[in-house]
Amino acid sequence: MRPTQITADKTKAVLTITWDDGEISELPFALLSDLCPCATCNEERNNPDPLKIIRPRSYELEAINPVGNYAINIMWKGGCRFGIYSWEYLREMTNLLRRSASQDG
Repeated sequence: MRPTQITADKTKAVLTITWDDGEISELPFALLSDLCPCATCNEERNNPDPLKIIRPRSYELEAINPVGNYAINIMWKGGCRFGIYSWEYLREMTNLLRRSASQDG
């Protein structure tokens, strides 16, 4: 599974991915930023420091860059710059959103 097209709509704050099997993913920037897979963000999510001052995450997209033929790097203005989002991880996010929507509806 590989994307055939990736579009970032900064107005709607959504990343749209068209996959080679015809599937379309619409991933909100907030979800992508909150679930950043980099080591620093993972550590903060899994072992939060109770004394750390929490700052709001940045959901403003700065850049998207390809990483080989298996992922993209998403950089957030004023936020994380190191998240490498594999195709598999992005597809898992899509499935997570669908499960959440089906439970809500």
